[in-house]
Amino acid sequence: MTQKQDKAVSVWRKTAFGVGGVGDTLMQNAVNNMANQVLNIHLGINPVLISVAIFISRLWDAFTDPVMGSISDNTRTRFGRRRPYMLVGGIGGGLLFILLWRFPFVSTQTGYFLWFLGASLAFYTLYSVFSVPFNALGYELSPSYNERTRIMAFKFAFAAIAGLLIQWQFKFTQLDCFTDTLDGMRSVSLFIAGVIILTTVVPALFCKERFAREVAAQGKLRLFDSLATTFRNRAFGLLMLALVLCCLGLFMVTQMGIYINIYYIFEGDKKAASTMLGIAGSTYHLMGGIIASPIISWFASRFGKKRVLMAGLGIAMCGAASKYFTYTPDAPYLQLLSLAMMSPGLACLWILTSSMVADICDEDELEHGTRREGMFSAVYGYVLKIGISVGLLLTGFLLNAAGFDATLGVEQSSYAIFCLRVMHGAVPAVALLIAIILIARFPITPERAARVRQELERRHAEGEL
Repeated sequence: MTQKQDKAVSVWRKTAFGVGGVGDTLMQNAVNNMANQVLNIHLGINPVLISVAIFISRLWDAFTDPVMGSISDNTRTRFGRRRPYMLVGGIGGGLLFILLWRFPFVSTQTGYFLWFLGASLAFYTLYSVFSVPFNALGYELSPSYNERTRIMAFKFAFAAIAGLLIQWQFKFTQLDCFTDTLDGMRSVSLFIAGVIILTTVVPALFCKERFAREVAAQGKLRLFDSLATTFRNRAFGLLMLALVLCCLGLFMVTQMGIYINIYYIFEGDKKAASTMLGIAGSTYHLMGGIIASPIISWFASRFGKKRVLMAGLGIAMCGAASKYFTYTPDAPYLQLLSLAMMSPGLACLWILTSSMVADICDEDELEHGTRREGMFSAVYGYVLKIGISVGLLLTGFLLNAAGFDATLGVEQSSYAIFCLRVMHGAVPAVALLIAIILIARFPITPERAARVRQELERRHAEGEL
């Protein structure tokens, strides 16, 4: 590799980018994490209605991503083509998060549904405005195969901090100083909104965009042509198919852990369950984000991203399969064992797929002569959000199919509890197994990535690109 390739991004710049992972994760997951507790368990709204509202808003979010990717790729300003949008999306998204939980003059299921849907559509539009340029900026920060993984590991470590906060949202809303869950969420949302705004501003102000000279010389990229070219990339297609399967498998059942803890393990005690959920979530994010991130980066630099990703997904699959046995009222803390297995494995998914997309961007430039990180970031986000939105949509239907009824409280049928426990582990385990098979076919190796980068350096030096 050339010296230019090996040059590391400064710790300060990686940290500035990583801090943005806090706001990105909060905007991605904080609404999903509390929707059922507030709207179903507290307000009694049909879980199918909640799932439909989340599905529509996340589907809208997914479809706005390619538009935002095209806009960002084609922007030319003195401040760059990424950072201005990050400022607008982060600040606006933080303010809208507050409004999500303030239902004005409504007291019916339809009224709650319409307000939540409308506010969610606006919120996730601004999330696209932030997240697509933010992730594209991450792909651009370094041309080095291994340094890209380190950058994404920084981002994921900071994202884990946001994950810790998200896991304790429910517990905070149960504090005695609040009259009920909704009152608690309205207060908690003020703090979360402040964190979103502060952490999204940092990378927008302190991260420098690369490839300014190359981008200035390239023409405008038409949306549908750029989108079609992205989808035709075979390596990217394999990666995205594996990603959407993982998201479907995980998010179809992620809310079931809440129901199993409340109605099976703790027999309706929401305060005890919320504490357990906070501890479980903390274990997950500490193991995967803060502890495992540097280890994943080290292994990937020595054994290659594909091998480490396959191994990580295999460990996560075993952790998911064990849930039926570890989520038990006889030993509530035993569930931490499953989460401790799943967390590092899924950290591999989030860190390494992002790093692998950056390598794909190099191959795309070599083939087509343009830098299109914005569109690749957009389609990555599109696939991720499609998987999440469809998974969350199916959650409500699965809860109803299992026979769960919020009005019964702790008197749920044994059949309903059994179905929730089986689906909670089996669905993600099967999805992860299929994803491993797909990742095995991913074609970019460290050697191939190095050859591509060297050829790009040569063409840039000779003025061919």
